[in-house]
Amino acid sequence: MSSENKSITAADFPLALFMLGMPLILAAYSLSNTIAPSNLADILITGLAVIGFLAEPFRNEKDPVAPTWFKVGIPGLLITWISLNSFAGFVFPLVDFLPFLMEARPLIYLLVLVLWITLFGMPDSKQISFWSSCLAILVSLEFGLNFFLHGLAVEPNIFGHYTLTGPILLAGLCATLHSKHENRFTRLVIICGIFCTLTRDISLAAVTIMLLFGPRGILRKMLLVFTLLFFTYISLIPQDMTMLNRNDLPQYWIWFSCLELLARTPSLLLSGFPISIPLPLTVPASLWNIWYDQQYIWTDQGVLLFHITPFWLHMLIGWGLGGIVIIFTGLTFLYRKFPSDMLAGLITTIVMTGLFSPLFYSPPSAIALLYAFICSTRPEIQRFKFE
Repeated sequence: MSSENKSITAADFPLALFMLGMPLILAAYSLSNTIAPSNLADILITGLAVIGFLAEPFRNEKDPVAPTWFKVGIPGLLITWISLNSFAGFVFPLVDFLPFLMEARPLIYLLVLVLWITLFGMPDSKQISFWSSCLAILVSLEFGLNFFLHGLAVEPNIFGHYTLTGPILLAGLCATLHSKHENRFTRLVIICGIFCTLTRDISLAAVTIMLLFGPRGILRKMLLVFTLLFFTYISLIPQDMTMLNRNDLPQYWIWFSCLELLARTPSLLLSGFPISIPLPLTVPASLWNIWYDQQYIWTDQGVLLFHITPFWLHMLIGWGLGGIVIIFTGLTFLYRKFPSDMLAGLITTIVMTGLFSPLFYSPPSAIALLYAFICSTRPEIQRFKFE
């Protein structure tokens, strides 16, 4: 695990902020027995956008981010904080447009990244794997402390839920798939972190990526499969050897309920349901407390599209099969134009983890994945193939 840049540069500051900074902030809240703000990620992405708009007069690509932070970052965060706390009343009439704004989140995150890249340039893929490996070390340490010191086989959650940490770790894993020897140790660290999340879909996606696009060698691949089975067994211990986790019950419920809803209204299968109207669903009383803790906003207004966090289910309900076809067409075109193991791994990540993770609708995973997709188009990455 290494990074060519010993200090955080302006180019990779968004990666450091969301891939490591936000998990550390969540850990600080957790260790102090307080609840982190539900809109913490939105505050950070807004602050990043404000910093980008204010940074133009101070831009210097050769300098580290410190001058930018002191000259622009603190005023930018202050402006963001004051805006969110003092001017909320002026935007109250826009509440009716909230579902549309929530649906535009992936585009907003992409525009913020384009702004930042335009100002400070594109970070190297090694930076993606570096910050991902730092998070992997923290997740592994938490798992090790719980398992070996306290005898608990529980999902590490101090640094965030697996829907936050999982895509970040997978993006870092994919960023190591363009060098045979140089990224070997970093790749191993990230894989260990992924297994230590005790999350089956994230671990299965990682093993699938390594089997299809990773280094060759039958013994290496067999070891990966056996390790996956071992950590899967560990993850089932606190659940009495069942596949159901209590905190994941709302996701299973929303999947089955939405599929049943589509079966009753097949005419909406192609186009999806209206974005601004609550879905004809009622949260069961037995799941209400978990649902409220996970959703926070507008839970008393029914189930809206942005309450559906699994990426593929969200697209199916909001945009129908037409939207999913457009996504797969775009991914196919992208791979044909920029073929590489890294891009193939990222597409596999989207396909497999999108069943339960929000992906591009969550700032941390969106920043990591969008940066990784952009990096995967570089010529030096396309030329490499594992032999």
